[in-house]
Amino acid sequence: MMKNLGHPMSTPPSWFHDRGPSPIEDEFSKAASDFAGLIEREHWFGDADKHHRYRVDFILKDARLIIELDGHSSHSTRDQLEKDAVRQRYLSRAGYTVIRFTGREIVRDAQGCVSEVRQMYEERMQRAPAKFRVMYIDYSFVNKQMNEALKFYRGIHPSKELTFQPLEKIIPHAIEWLHEKSFVTAFVFCPAELRSEIEHLNATILEYDKGEIKFSILASEFYSMDLGEHLESFAHFFDEFMVIADDPIYRDPIRAVLPAKITEKTVGAYTHKYLANAKLLRLGNDETSFAGTELAYVRWQDIFYPIGFALGLSRYEL
Repeated sequence: MMKNLGHPMSTPPSWFHDRGPSPIEDEFSKAASDFAGLIEREHWFGDADKHHRYRVDFILKDARLIIELDGHSSHSTRDQLEKDAVRQRYLSRAGYTVIRFTGREIVRDAQGCVSEVRQMYEERMQRAPAKFRVMYIDYSFVNKQMNEALKFYRGIHPSKELTFQPLEKIIPHAIEWLHEKSFVTAFVFCPAELRSEIEHLNATILEYDKGEIKFSILASEFYSMDLGEHLESFAHFFDEFMVIADDPIYRDPIRAVLPAKITEKTVGAYTHKYLANAKLLRLGNDETSFAGTELAYVRWQDIFYPIGFALGLSRYEL
């Protein structure tokens, strides 16, 4: 994974020769009028040491929106369509939503295209939370714990018909048990062979009682390492972190994105110590891989609780 994947850069690589804006970029800029002050042109994503990776036409950083204008000649071949798909997935990993317009749309109604962008921008900013929250999910861990929970709860509730619940049924309960709300960006990491099980969630938004969750699915052979690297690369985007995982490989990346000092809060005669800006959904204290590290000071819940709720159990049945 490239360093600083999510950092848009305004300085082009040394090899890039700027030919100036294309005719459709000019049309879009003119139609933007007063809105143009918020839209920045030409940013680069990727690793500066490797001469960046992708150039985007326009960007609205505060709403995490990218606007791409596709001229017919440069975006109509099969090879280019495949490259565009790879590029879009890359930018989605960087936490951005990509809005695409064809050259024909711009020529026919540039003002209408700008109005569509403006509406999306305003909607995003209106619902923007006071804090940006992200959830990192180790899908294999959740799957394993679902199977373990089924064995456990079937043992104590033999009369109930308890069945395996999908990820989208568990996550809203996970957020509730972590006492969170509002808009949550969820990155789900899994082995490539399990991607098909959750592919339907990719780039979808799930609404729940207190807000909504936007899912991005990232599958690879070394998904655990990718989760940790992604967490550190995009830490600058988020104020609070939720992690559903429990493995020694996550100790360093989680600790790296949290405050250097442990917070102390005194209530009466008791002083409570905790690491701020994070919450974990993990195994219990007798089993967790985070025991003996400072991550023991991160606020947490046992993953069996939201799984139990997803199975339809009540609080007193857990």
